[in-house]
Amino acid sequence: MGKVKSFAAKLAHDTVTEGKVICPVCNTEVKKVKIIGNKKKGAAGWSPRYEMKTICKCNEADFWAGKAI
Repeated sequence: MGKVKSFAAKLAHDTVTEGKVICPVCNTEVKKVKIIGNKKKGAAGWSPRYEMKTICKCNEADFWAGKAI
């Protein structure tokens, strides 16, 4: 079984800002997201392409719309 955490413990954990990066424009936490795309592998097939992108409220809508960030 997992640890039982009280509501106060969860709230204290969520309010800690140590190690979090805050966007100066929108004042929200900047999250890193792994994007798995396609890259051509020779003439016969495809293989995955992995990228890490930083997302905040400023560019979140563009990211989910599929625009290049």
